[in-house]
Amino acid sequence: MSTQESNAWLFSDEPDYRMITVIGEDAGKFLQGQLTQDVLGLPENQAKWFASCNYAGRVASTGLIFHIPDGYGLLVRATLAQKEVDRLQEFVLRSKVIVAMEEGPITFIEGEEDAVAKAKCPALPLNPFEVWQGHGTVCVRLAPADNDKLRARFVAVGPIPPNMELGPKTSNQMEKYLIDQGVALIDQKETLAWLPQALNLDLIGAISFKKGCYTGQEVVSKTQHLGKVKRRMFLGTTDAEDIDPGTEVFMEDEPMGHVLQSVDKKFLYVMRFDYFDSELYVKGSLIKKLDLPYSVTVPTSVI
Repeated sequence: MSTQESNAWLFSDEPDYRMITVIGEDAGKFLQGQLTQDVLGLPENQAKWFASCNYAGRVASTGLIFHIPDGYGLLVRATLAQKEVDRLQEFVLRSKVIVAMEEGPITFIEGEEDAVAKAKCPALPLNPFEVWQGHGTVCVRLAPADNDKLRARFVAVGPIPPNMELGPKTSNQMEKYLIDQGVALIDQKETLAWLPQALNLDLIGAISFKKGCYTGQEVVSKTQHLGKVKRRMFLGTTDAEDIDPGTEVFMEDEPMGHVLQSVDKKFLYVMRFDYFDSELYVKGSLIKKLDLPYSVTVPTSVI
């Protein structure tokens, strides 16, 4: 690989994420009863977003699910990974599964589309959410970013293949991409705080409304089909400094919601949908509302 081609790549270490493995004879059936995603309908070479919920339909974790040998991998925030392992183990009972947290490296990769095409590397899938497996590593191609479709994004779980020459190394770049995509991989502070729809999980294909029962399914389905979605997640930016997760969002002097995740001056925040068109402030600074790559709406009642 030439110096010019090497500069077209970026490799970012992502210590804030972990993979949970669920392996064993009953892995698919077990996760089908725990996650919002249709696990049994997940193709072998595809990844999808998911959530796990408690019985009240509150989100315990969000992440990316994909096949691994003998089971499934769940990419989640590091701060809640062990807690989610412990929570899932409570439901194992007689199921033939093993739930564990892996400590291996996770790498976010960016490359120019033409460099990806020239590389002809089987470890770099060509289509969004396509998965490559091999040599103890899983690589998922993520969705293209609307603001820069000339670059391809991947997340690799496990060691980078030795035949791939690394470009510039950095760290903690995946969260910025996820924020722009309107994907909230929640941390421990937000666990059990929200219904899935408040995090727009129904808008990014993370919820199957056609699968059978799973923990929290009754509440999640009723919220959707009775048109009771009241809160949504939005993308914004501001001139204020230090917009940390948990910072409150105000309409005049009335708190309307709070920031979930932020990078620099850009952030995801959850609030009442019906007040979204109002002037909103964070730390006294006006929020400039930014477009997400999907339309933020609320479902109407089907009754």
